[in-house]
Amino acid sequence: MEKWNEFRTAYHVAKYGTVSAAAEKLGVHRATIIRHIDSLEEELGGKVFFRNPKGYSLTEIGDDLLRVAEATEDQLKQFVGRSNSRDQGVGGELVVSMLDVICETLMPGMRRFNQKNPDSRIRCVMTPEVLRLEYGEAHIAIRTGKKPVDADYVVLPLKPLDSGLYASESYVSSRGLPDSIESLHEHSFIGPDRGRSFGPYKWLNKNVKGATYRVQSSSFHCRVQAVRAGLGLAFMPVEDSKSTGGLIEVLSANRAWRTKLWLVTHGATHRTAKVQAFIQSLRDTGYLGRKE
Repeated sequence: MEKWNEFRTAYHVAKYGTVSAAAEKLGVHRATIIRHIDSLEEELGGKVFFRNPKGYSLTEIGDDLLRVAEATEDQLKQFVGRSNSRDQGVGGELVVSMLDVICETLMPGMRRFNQKNPDSRIRCVMTPEVLRLEYGEAHIAIRTGKKPVDADYVVLPLKPLDSGLYASESYVSSRGLPDSIESLHEHSFIGPDRGRSFGPYKWLNKNVKGATYRVQSSSFHCRVQAVRAGLGLAFMPVEDSKSTGGLIEVLSANRAWRTKLWLVTHGATHRTAKVQAFIQSLRDTGYLGRKE
């Protein structure tokens, strides 16, 4: 197959539906698009498109071409992502994705990484979404819950996240403290969005049926501010509670609330100097757990 340009042109027509849209995307004239399609159809010995007044629709050959082209584009994106993430020393940008609730826990490791590597910088992507490491969307992902099992990933256990239940002084002044698990029903809570519950909130939803949530947010910072404003009780990592003033511990950390953390890298970039330096910084500060 020597008609790579023609193949690419046909893919854009299939993707965008019209010759004009494909020409605009590729930055070429309409006549070039048409010439490429005619040449490709001659090469393939069959029609790729049905021509109609509303645009171009795919024939059976065109459907097959689109599947191949999409797979090819996906592979190329993965290649570019891996190439951009390959070893270029420790300097430059290191992209780490995580939930914002984990940030305080990892800060000592990030500080050590920056101190030992002054030419580097960390870009933290705070998102509940799973970024695709094979596309180079991040060098490192910190994930919670069950251990990731993707065969292309290298997974290392981090120190688990221990949380307690906290309230502000103003909340306790007006509502008091619960004197038992059963009395939690009488209180209001602040938590994550539905469907994004982790360790302690799973416990709460199981043990306090119909718990009243006054504030729900995917932003940990928002939840902390709501606790400080006296809007309800909330689970917080122990590290964060120490750095947030004016909070009272309602229930101390419980192993049932512990959240497992995993450091995930792609096999193609795991051994790069930058990634290894960050891992070592977490190990030096005691946040890298034992291998499982």
